[in-house]
Amino acid sequence: MQSSTIAEAGRWNYGLVFAVLCAALWNVPLSGAGTGQDDTVRSQHPAGGLMRYPDASATHIVFLYANNLWLVPRDGGVAVPLAGPQGVEMYPRFSPDGEQIAFVGHYGGNSDLYTIPAAGGIPRRVTHHPAYERLCDWTPDGRLIYASNATSFHSRVQQLFTVAIEGGLPECLPIPWGAAAAMAPDGRRVAYTPYSRDHRTWKRYMGGLADDIWLFDLEARTGTQLTDWDGTDSFPMWHGECLFFLSDAGPEHRMNLWSLDLATGTRVQRTFFDQFDVRFPAMGPGPDHAGEIVFQCADRLWLMDLTDFEPHPVEIRVPGDRPRLQPRFVDVSTTLQGWGIGPTGQRVAVQARGDVWTAPVKNGSPRNLTQSAGIAERHPAWSPDGKWVAFFSDASGEYELCLQPADGLGEPRVLTADSDVFCWWPNWSPDSQWIAFGDKSGRLWVSSAETMETRLVLTEPTAWRATDGVDVAWSPDSRMLVVSASHGEERLASLWVYGLETDSLQRLTGGAFHDNRPVFDRAGKYLYFVSNRAFLPTYSDLDTTFVYRQTETLMVAPLHPDAADPFAAETDEERPNEESDKAPAPSKELQARRAWAALLGRWTGSLPEGESRFADVSFEGLFRKGATESAVAGTVCVDATEGQVEGRFDPESGRLDLWVLFPNGLRVACFLDWSEDKLKGVVFAAGEEYAVEATRVAPTEEEAGDEPVFLVAEDFERRVLPLPVARGRFGGLAVNDKDQLIFRRQESADSKVVPGIKLYDPAADKPEEQLVTAEAGDFQCSADGKKLLLVTGSSAKILDTRPGASAETVRTAPMSADIDPRVEWRQLFRDTWRIVRDFFYDPNMHGVDWAGVYAQYAELLDECASREDVQYLIGEMIAELNVGHAYLRSAGMDADSASGTSVGLLGCDYVIEDDAYKFARIFSGAAWDSDARGPLGRPGMDVQEGDYLLAVNGVQVRTDRDPYSYFVGLAGRETTLTVSKHPKLDDDARTVVVVPVSSEGGLRYRHWIEESRRYVDLKSDGRVGYIYVPNTGRDGQNDLVRQLVGQLHKDALIIDERWNGGGQIPTRFIELLNRPVTNYWAVRDGRDWVWPPDAHHGPKCMLINGPAGSGGDAFPYYFRQAGLGTIIGTRTWGGLVGISGNPGLIDGGGVTVPTFAFYEADGTWGIEGYGVDPDIEVPADPTRLAAGTDPQLDAAVEHLLGVLAETPTRHPVRPVYPNRSGMGIPEADR
Repeated sequence: MQSSTIAEAGRWNYGLVFAVLCAALWNVPLSGAGTGQDDTVRSQHPAGGLMRYPDASATHIVFLYANNLWLVPRDGGVAVPLAGPQGVEMYPRFSPDGEQIAFVGHYGGNSDLYTIPAAGGIPRRVTHHPAYERLCDWTPDGRLIYASNATSFHSRVQQLFTVAIEGGLPECLPIPWGAAAAMAPDGRRVAYTPYSRDHRTWKRYMGGLADDIWLFDLEARTGTQLTDWDGTDSFPMWHGECLFFLSDAGPEHRMNLWSLDLATGTRVQRTFFDQFDVRFPAMGPGPDHAGEIVFQCADRLWLMDLTDFEPHPVEIRVPGDRPRLQPRFVDVSTTLQGWGIGPTGQRVAVQARGDVWTAPVKNGSPRNLTQSAGIAERHPAWSPDGKWVAFFSDASGEYELCLQPADGLGEPRVLTADSDVFCWWPNWSPDSQWIAFGDKSGRLWVSSAETMETRLVLTEPTAWRATDGVDVAWSPDSRMLVVSASHGEERLASLWVYGLETDSLQRLTGGAFHDNRPVFDRAGKYLYFVSNRAFLPTYSDLDTTFVYRQTETLMVAPLHPDAADPFAAETDEERPNEESDKAPAPSKELQARRAWAALLGRWTGSLPEGESRFADVSFEGLFRKGATESAVAGTVCVDATEGQVEGRFDPESGRLDLWVLFPNGLRVACFLDWSEDKLKGVVFAAGEEYAVEATRVAPTEEEAGDEPVFLVAEDFERRVLPLPVARGRFGGLAVNDKDQLIFRRQESADSKVVPGIKLYDPAADKPEEQLVTAEAGDFQCSADGKKLLLVTGSSAKILDTRPGASAETVRTAPMSADIDPRVEWRQLFRDTWRIVRDFFYDPNMHGVDWAGVYAQYAELLDECASREDVQYLIGEMIAELNVGHAYLRSAGMDADSASGTSVGLLGCDYVIEDDAYKFARIFSGAAWDSDARGPLGRPGMDVQEGDYLLAVNGVQVRTDRDPYSYFVGLAGRETTLTVSKHPKLDDDARTVVVVPVSSEGGLRYRHWIEESRRYVDLKSDGRVGYIYVPNTGRDGQNDLVRQLVGQLHKDALIIDERWNGGGQIPTRFIELLNRPVTNYWAVRDGRDWVWPPDAHHGPKCMLINGPAGSGGDAFPYYFRQAGLGTIIGTRTWGGLVGISGNPGLIDGGGVTVPTFAFYEADGTWGIEGYGVDPDIEVPADPTRLAAGTDPQLDAAVEHLLGVLAETPTRHPVRPVYPNRSGMGIPEADR
């Protein structure tokens, strides 16, 4: 073993010299005195920062800072670096003699155990299995004890292992499952928690997965529960015959240190922190070997001497340049999130790392328009006139709608103020004057780019989803907006039209079907949209159920009732010559459009001379189209006084009736006749009648091209027709410059139509969908209708809106931004807090002072030295909500990670015999599980249990290394094994070629299911079936069905949902299990049919436990509610809130926010935070489990056999065949 003397430690030398020099320059001691307990958590900031995962030897403390391991004297002072390869270290632990430090290193893409001399050196890898590993501690004899799911049947189940620090085959302890663990000094007993919530972002939790501490005797193979607090007890640590641990049982409702005297059972609280939780404690010997515990609280490390139980902070200074805090230029092209195509498709706007950029397609370079450090700008949208880019910015503290000149020059505009919720998806009007946008609460707004007026259009009762966008379409003349939204208690979305000039809303479709994704044609004649109106069932191959898929159809509706049927039948006819020379008469629709076009605009006129006070008065009028088919709006100005116009126009007769209201209250009625560019009629004002004439002012070139669009809301849905294209699943719609419909056809397994971006030309002789591109991603159409922006992940392409168009990739290089990590981290932290505030299902935030929580944890931001530190603080903050499903996602693009190398697995267990690795067990599913054959279980593979593994690709296998180390980099690759029935290379040795897999979890899982099924079958003499359901997602549904169909004949069924990981709301699962007998069908040959034939009609029970949650909570709840049977086991997790999507963070990180929560039919909350209780409580007794029996499974079999004995399933005897030779039906048969 390497000596810990300074003179012999090369890396230690430099670090300590540096530390001493720093101490001298700063005039600080190498050790520091402690202060009081809770008052000093934040009263004195150490110079180090956020330090985590500490452990103590007799002389030093090791801890994690800035993702690296550091060492400091236990009294404090200047720390020195210990280990800092690329990747994150966790859970460092001193060896009992203090000479070595073991830790978990995330270096090669896996979490493996490493050791390093305490004096410094090169980390040495101990384990190589690709599964998760968590280091617990050292054993008294110098081995490492750790938790892993490497050889378990379920990813949610961890087991405890020990391994020599030199490596070799890990030894699985006989404890059935365990997470946080510590071995007693006698080496015989292990204190442990069966599961761990130590990294869960859920404080004050009291559900079925709350940790308790157990004691297992390795020699007697017996387990005893030590703690039974309803909350959390975790992190057991030995000190003699006393256990110390973390618990939130105190009045502070914080994790604090407690002790448990094993001799007396006395439980005592030892620390009393009430602002922050005690985290990651570790037991150290103390300088006098009386014992002490080092732990983290807030951003400080603390020591608690076990003689007086008074914690004191350790003053630590971490020297160095803090490279992760250094402002630097970052390639932000890897964090592209929101896109907006330019008006001609020559450039696109894009959101990258919180800034808005524009990027070219061919020539030029990307440009950063906003360059706003510490500010997030989202959802860029380019105005059709090319002058502006709209986006949302949180510069004010809330997201407001902003405009930035598209060339980057000039002053930006802020259009909205005092926003109170997250906003998104700006959508420009074609004239670039208005922007429609939505917010998280379901409100649709329009905002004027000129006047900054903002109006509320409607509130969607079901609110917009973060991933859906705002479903709106502007008319070509920018005067109206069609939106898809639900109404009242209706569950389907309808189409509505909003008139911008009249500020009014009218319904277009009635809600019988889900109508969405509207888009106008460019001529203003038709509205296209998508509707779920195609009904063609798909019948199951396995049962009598059916589903409806591919229900979406493309629809088109003429805007005006006089419009021609776009699919009207035609016939060829001979016509006289004199008729063929005549121009066809314009349709009523065209005549009406021309009349409206001639009416709308500016007019001037006067009243005739006379003695009246209104005589010889001139006026100017400006008429606009109203919201309804005949409505007129506008203004009339007399002597600089402007009156507001309301009226109606009949284009067929030319009659125009107007009412003008002036600010002084004067109301004027006008009854006029229109003809070309003249208006004549009478005016009634102040009780007098006047003749009036007006002349149309010639429109400007711009006005002349602005032909009004007329949409008649009345009977709109009666004009709706399906387009002659195949039904399917569609994405967005657009109309190109040729007035051809562009749409996205999504891929579907039961559709024969090729997916992709498609085109439909209504003017073609035989309209049919044509392929623009086979890439079926999201797209946008340029304002001029000539280009498409196709987005795939973080890249985008531009292509023409033509069939068979070729694409050009948008140039996103170089995109380098100057990032100041600490400035950005504050924005990330604030944004997370704001997103949770806006998206959390409870506006009262579970009664938590959410602003106070922000202030509490934001104070620690300056102590963060890495993005992972910020992630930790975010987790602590959201955990204060005391809710499930508030998860941390990725730590963003700056997360410290190392590229990994895969490790191949053979789907087997190894043992060491005669100094060689022997295949102790080869895993596969049942005989009929053809999809569960491991590398060693394939047909013709000449390897059996009991054979020895002697070489891998010609490299001899030694037992001083774990067997997995020989398969590094070999997952998915042909690999040659040398095997034999003997433990040495001899004449019986043979070679086989296998392809190792990257995970053998599926093999172990299927093997465990088949073992459980066989056990139940044997114990019940074939009467009881067994089904395991791992989750309520697709995998769980598949497993339920695949196991159910072959066991419908069983007298009874066990549904095992222990460790169920959730997923979807499992109402369908219950329906599959809840199909009571409706009748029987008599047949002449064979047995009669029970109906429904795809149901199990006998008794059932369900197994549950603490790790089953979310959908795994709902499953037993619905099972009980449906009266399907008895529930056996222990209480479930209690996490029945749901997530439906929320915005991420600008660096690619994020959290999940619970957006909906379960409550019961009686109007009370339920399950969340508590779980589902069993009807029969059967703990998972580790003593019985270690002996090879499953007490919960045994209880289920025993229960069902008892039910069958008491109430056996009986079917009626077929009645005597009826005699129908006469008239009538017997009374009994009616």
